[in-house]
Amino acid sequence: MNHLHRLSEIVYIGLCREVGSPAEVRIRREVTDTVEAVRKPVDIMSGLDGMKSGSKREGFRLRTSDEDIMFWPPDHTVICDLSQIRLYRIPQHTVILMEFDDLPPGFTRLNLMNQSNNSQTISSCIVMNNITHISSILFRDNYLRFLKTCTFPISTAVPHGPCSTYSLFQDAGADFAFCFQSNHWPTSAKPWIQRCRERGWPDQNTVLDIFKGGFHVVPIGSKPENELEWRISFSRAEQKLVYTMNHCQFLCYGLFKIFLIEIINLHINSPILCSYFIKTIVFWVIQTNTSLSWTPDNLLSCFWESFKLLIFMVLTGNCPNFFIPQNNMFRVKVTGSVQTSLLSQLYGLYSKGISCLLLSKTIRPYLSIAIFNKTLRFSTDESSFISSRYLDISLINELLMFHHTIESAEEFVIYIKQIERLIRGVLTSYPSLMLQYMTTSVLRNTAMFLQTCMYINENGNKVCLKAKVAALLKQSCKFGCLSDILYLAMYFYRTRRYEDALSYLHKAQERMSLPYVMYRGHVNVDVYRHYMERNTLGTKMRRAVVRNIDLYCIYSYLDELVFEQEISKKHGVHLLHIPPLVMLHMLFILNHHRLGDTIRSQQSLQDLNTLLLYDDEVHVPPLSRDISWQILGICQQICRDYSGALQSYQYSLQQMSFHKLHEATNFRVISLPTVAV
Repeated sequence: MNHLHRLSEIVYIGLCREVGSPAEVRIRREVTDTVEAVRKPVDIMSGLDGMKSGSKREGFRLRTSDEDIMFWPPDHTVICDLSQIRLYRIPQHTVILMEFDDLPPGFTRLNLMNQSNNSQTISSCIVMNNITHISSILFRDNYLRFLKTCTFPISTAVPHGPCSTYSLFQDAGADFAFCFQSNHWPTSAKPWIQRCRERGWPDQNTVLDIFKGGFHVVPIGSKPENELEWRISFSRAEQKLVYTMNHCQFLCYGLFKIFLIEIINLHINSPILCSYFIKTIVFWVIQTNTSLSWTPDNLLSCFWESFKLLIFMVLTGNCPNFFIPQNNMFRVKVTGSVQTSLLSQLYGLYSKGISCLLLSKTIRPYLSIAIFNKTLRFSTDESSFISSRYLDISLINELLMFHHTIESAEEFVIYIKQIERLIRGVLTSYPSLMLQYMTTSVLRNTAMFLQTCMYINENGNKVCLKAKVAALLKQSCKFGCLSDILYLAMYFYRTRRYEDALSYLHKAQERMSLPYVMYRGHVNVDVYRHYMERNTLGTKMRRAVVRNIDLYCIYSYLDELVFEQEISKKHGVHLLHIPPLVMLHMLFILNHHRLGDTIRSQQSLQDLNTLLLYDDEVHVPPLSRDISWQILGICQQICRDYSGALQSYQYSLQQMSFHKLHEATNFRVISLPTVAV
């Protein structure tokens, strides 16, 4: 076998592990598509339609993968020429006409044709020569001010190109792009359709789908001071193009992104190139270099062709937009001394040959294996290096990334109707499981919403609400994860049905202790395979998956944790992630204490203390240790073990402050009787 082919195969296998195997990427996309379809009616009800874009939407889960979310008023539409206005009903629709005179390719002015009912749009208008234009600068600033009124951390958003960006932790955050949508296809991009027909990529069905899907205009001009210019965005079309890639093409794109982040940009103070340029280059290579074989054993050759095209574009100072080639995306950024310096750096890497990939901390280990073990042979068949258990873990992880709340009965009805509509469609197993999980979440959070209303409104019909809450939680347990039974136990504890709570806690304890139960990917592989191999994904979730008990800070779950919820929310953390075993022990302690069973409450306290002291991060992950020690301290304080409570609170303060609990912990320390100190 050709040496380069061997290297390509091991890099392909490595990238499948780092970037994602074909099945993993399919899981990520189908789960995200399902979530977006379910949430869409609720988003529109709130006054803004939206979609996710960027690396995560495409199927990447790299540490640097960004979360981009585009929002637009659903009753506003952009038209490309005046004849299209007849397709819309005024005043139900606000129509915006594109103007292109004397503008760089890929940019437009927006002419507001009739009155808008969107306050941000209205306050962004500028009248010039009796024509009402929408200022991109004012529009962007108006929505940034809108975000400042939101809760922390969104309120910390700052301008970033056409977006507003915020971050909570080092690698967590999002870019919000407020924009307008068009259901049409821009005149300047129509030659792209013919080019696709001639080149054969993408296929005609995809081209037609992209054409019907339209585009967006985002608030940024060709220069920062050009306030009447808007950039034409093809984010939705680009996502569909990435979806059409075979897996080798997708991994080549991922390898190029890693190459950019870990090698090219690593030694530059102000990185010039961005991942959008990389994506554009891969699109051009796929479409124009028809002789390339996009197979695992040719991955590095495909990457090298993409790298050479990047060097050529930097050399000529021209990176043509894939949809509107007249739009040179290097026109402002890659010029003069910057261009010269970048070209010199890229040529230095090119001179090293494919060995320049050894500079990547992600790729180096896999290349080293192939270089130092020349007799090794590799199989690129997915089943040879990705187990079914690993795929189960990947799927569960994607499900658990979904978080949402129910804040009205109307939202509950919309969610349930949309889920029922999607269930009736033709679904693969992944969307089916996502809908099952979302059903559980909707039922549970509706129950929590009703319970919170019940305790806020003491004069309401509490008996009726209690019955509804219990019914929703019981129904949720039929569809959800194994540990969801703890929410029902919480409810019974809060309504003082301690014996009922203990009954469900014993059931949960028995089921969660089974050897095939999985928490955060930790499980006995052989036992799990033996018991779960022939089960459906839905059955696996109900019988074998244990997940964190997530307490949204807008709901009331346990009176004992309300203070922690309030302090976390104050500091921008809207969710308490509590390990299931910690919650199990907490509820045992509280119920036994309320029943006056001192012996059993003390035993449960000891069990929780032992778990926290000796756990090797299997049952209590590092990010949850602050709230876990806090819970032990609260339980000890309730049971009048004040010295133990003080010690637990001190341990909580020593943990990573993921839940931002320091203020709550210090207050509880101060509130302890002096005997504890």
